[in-house]
Amino acid sequence: MYKSLRVLIGFAILCLAHATQAQNIGNTPYSRYGLGEYNSNLGNIRNAGMAGVGVSAGNSYQANTANPALLYYNSITVFDIGVAGQVKNIKSNTGKQTDGNANLYNLTLAVPVSKRWSSAVGLRPYSVVNYDARSSSGLDSNPRATIQQQYSGEGGLSEVYFGHGVKIADGLTIGGSASYIFGAITKESASVVQDDSLSGIGTEKVVYNERIRYDSFLFRAGANYRKKITENYYLSAGAVYGFGTDMDAERKASYERRTISDNIIDDNILPDSSQSNVTIPSSLRAGLTLDNGKNLTIGADFYTQKWSEFRSFSGESELGDSYRVAFAAEYTPNANSIDNFFERVTYRAGLYYGDTPYISKGETITDKGITAGFTMPLGRSTIYDLYQLNAAFGYGQRGTTDNNLIAENYFQFSVGFTVNSRWFIKRRID
Repeated sequence: MYKSLRVLIGFAILCLAHATQAQNIGNTPYSRYGLGEYNSNLGNIRNAGMAGVGVSAGNSYQANTANPALLYYNSITVFDIGVAGQVKNIKSNTGKQTDGNANLYNLTLAVPVSKRWSSAVGLRPYSVVNYDARSSSGLDSNPRATIQQQYSGEGGLSEVYFGHGVKIADGLTIGGSASYIFGAITKESASVVQDDSLSGIGTEKVVYNERIRYDSFLFRAGANYRKKITENYYLSAGAVYGFGTDMDAERKASYERRTISDNIIDDNILPDSSQSNVTIPSSLRAGLTLDNGKNLTIGADFYTQKWSEFRSFSGESELGDSYRVAFAAEYTPNANSIDNFFERVTYRAGLYYGDTPYISKGETITDKGITAGFTMPLGRSTIYDLYQLNAAFGYGQRGTTDNNLIAENYFQFSVGFTVNSRWFIKRRID
């Protein structure tokens, strides 16, 4: 077991080194706003298969990072790693394109400290920026001339977290987590004048380039209460509050002269280096779950964040308040089945709908979709070790082509492994 675990941890370190450098998810035009496209799932691939539901859905064999109060239920060591990707079709009234990519999704190690206390450390993306948008418009003073505008950005923020869950009384657990948010976002904007009546026009462009590096600590507090309501069913209620924070931001910006093919002619024109703060608003997640303590879980989550209180590097408020509702279920036909492997598989499904923080041309961008997933056991389980393969899939729609906006149809997928292991046990040979 320890040899396999060392291999997984070594692979995770390689993923960690890569993830801190790149988190691309394909061209995402709406990641131009704020800090990019935010990660709405604080859990793992299990939660991804349940449309992000997990604030009150504790699980003994999956790391409960969606709510730190649920970490108490991880009574044995859990190592979890996953990768995710998506294929996205982007379209507007003037054209369409398809993009796709994949990267690290989550990396978690949860360890029980005592019978009433468990902890977890891990890594997950906080936001992703990756867009390339172009537009053109005419000049009223010169019908033969056009202005081509180009906008691009890449980068994102990562989150390293440290969480704890403690049992206070029968059914009542509380928890908290501290996260370090860090990363850099690079953005460029350029304008090119094209006029076929003038020679030499349109062979060069001036590009504004800025790179902002962010870092800060983010704290969350959670609670969960689980009570038996009938002979066979339990009801759980959980909540997680994310405290607002001011991130330190350092910007380096300059202008560049480039050819149309992006070869640099002259760089570092009018350089600027400055510091500021970026305000991340507080958030609230709440959920209800009904389970039979064996093989069936049904849950619903609600999430909201006052992104209207967000302040960019220059102090601007360019986002709106967001919310998201999700419903999901998971079911294992027979975890102890010997003859039928598929009866030991846990199946999941969910759906979600909500308003994103993005506002374009006065219209709030909505997001909706459905998900599915499963967890299957790998190899032969023992009282010391349990290996699992996790997978999740989702299809969603965001935005609209009305009012010259952009619509995104996306297919998401994720896969990972979970290792459950009992540590610190003295094995005796009689």
